[in-house]
Amino acid sequence: MQPNQTSQIDVDGKILDGCDFEEMQCRKRDAFSVHVEHVPQEGGDDPAYGTVRWRTLMGGEQRETPEFVFGIAEYGPEGLLPAHRHSSAEFYFGLSGSGVVTVDGVAHPISEGIAIYIPGDAEHSVNASAEGLRFAYGFAESCFDNIVYRFSDNAT
Repeated sequence: MQPNQTSQIDVDGKILDGCDFEEMQCRKRDAFSVHVEHVPQEGGDDPAYGTVRWRTLMGGEQRETPEFVFGIAEYGPEGLLPAHRHSSAEFYFGLSGSGVVTVDGVAHPISEGIAIYIPGDAEHSVNASAEGLRFAYGFAESCFDNIVYRFSDNAT
């Protein structure tokens, strides 16, 4: 195995050295870093997504990653993300401000230093407090575009 390759195990238990599961082609994986301010902010203007704004730092159009998606979500005072579901599990990690994340009807306070795990297909929403809210989020997906959001009208 070359230094820039990793061993992966496919669904049949075979070891694939340095190969992409989907393409089954060997490729080099380079490390990278990215500053949050160098990634365009999205959201905030689509009523379906509420008032949340986000920057996908890894696993978005700017920086693709084969294993996960990672980004920062920001809410102004009393901001919200309506109830929705997606098949991928997700996590939130509070960075600043505070709010409530409701998962399958159970309210979970979020603020600096609090991590929340959201199982795949769990209905969840976010409501920021009067001070706003900022948290890191992540999915076990290769690309943010692969995550299909199903909002309250069709969340079930």
